[in-house]
Amino acid sequence: MTRFSLPERFSMSRDMKLIAVFTTAALLCASTLTVHLATAQGPPVQTVEAHVDVGSDGRLSIQFLGDTMLGDGAQPKLNRNGYDWPFQPGVKAALDGDFVIANSEAAFTHRTKPFIGSKEYFYASDPTAIGALQRVGIDALSLDNNHSMDAGPAGLTDSLTFLADGSMPSFGAGPSLQRAERPLMLRSAAGTVGIVGLGEDFGSSIRAEDAQAGTVVFSPETVQRGVDQARADGADWVIAFVHWGDNYMPINSQQRYWARLMVDAGYDMVIGTGPHVAQKIGFIDGVPIVYSLGNFVFGAPGRFAEYNKSGHGLLVSAELSQTDGISLGVRCLITDNELVQFQPTMCSTKQSSRFLPQINSTMVINGNQGVVGAPHSGSVSGAALDR
Repeated sequence: MTRFSLPERFSMSRDMKLIAVFTTAALLCASTLTVHLATAQGPPVQTVEAHVDVGSDGRLSIQFLGDTMLGDGAQPKLNRNGYDWPFQPGVKAALDGDFVIANSEAAFTHRTKPFIGSKEYFYASDPTAIGALQRVGIDALSLDNNHSMDAGPAGLTDSLTFLADGSMPSFGAGPSLQRAERPLMLRSAAGTVGIVGLGEDFGSSIRAEDAQAGTVVFSPETVQRGVDQARADGADWVIAFVHWGDNYMPINSQQRYWARLMVDAGYDMVIGTGPHVAQKIGFIDGVPIVYSLGNFVFGAPGRFAEYNKSGHGLLVSAELSQTDGISLGVRCLITDNELVQFQPTMCSTKQSSRFLPQINSTMVINGNQGVVGAPHSGSVSGAALDR
């Protein structure tokens, strides 16, 4: 049975020339790193560590939030009302996982010049926003997306430094590929979970390389290396938290391709972000694929009407048990800023009953919450469940 009650909060041990030097120095402070041996002969595995307290039922609940950005069109309201203002009480109450992870679609920096001059959308958040994200209940951030490098390597250094100062763990981007690939390892009495950041390739200038800052992009090698590193460090489950897809569009062939590859590589679940709209939840060989969470609290005005899309986001809680496997708790929220004016609201029971079945037809809905369990037998194609 999926638990949605508010648990005790977790306890954590937090943790190119000159630019490369300063970036590396900043990241060394970015969180508490623990180095483990992959094998007796193999190289060390560097990971970002967090220790999580679970509820009395012994299950581990990890909650995933979609695209998150405090800035841009919302900035005038944030300046007037503060960075806690976008989070309505109902949204705060809904963030009830033992550990909560969001996709952070901005650099935390005071820099205002885009690294790529031709980039249409430049997102940066005042570092003050980090504290607001923590106060609402967010425990870690993925930086593996197309905006964490908007202010370039220097902006990424700023982000990592401010996140370190605020004791907010992050993953998916770094001063080098080796550092960007570090999985987030969540250790608990219920077991250990590895969270791996992966994403689409948005160009060589923001792609992490051996001696270049950036994000981890999809390749057969990075996909396999991510799960292997997490397993080598003791992960009972490995979850890919990925950025992919086309803005405001249905699931595309590339999403299906990488989902299949990740399942074949050994991931236990895939959680997607990027398209700004919620997409279907399906299964591939029994592995849950959440194709897109949509937005969480996102400060850009949005283009939902232009694409004739409803502005819905998903809060997805993965309930993990050594005996019962994985089930997903799903709730929706209204994120179209034409309607909510940068303060998303949770779906009502009526709204949930209309929208959530569109996400997965087998979802069991109780009030404003839905539960999706893995197929009991056989292999279910993701394509069969997400049309």
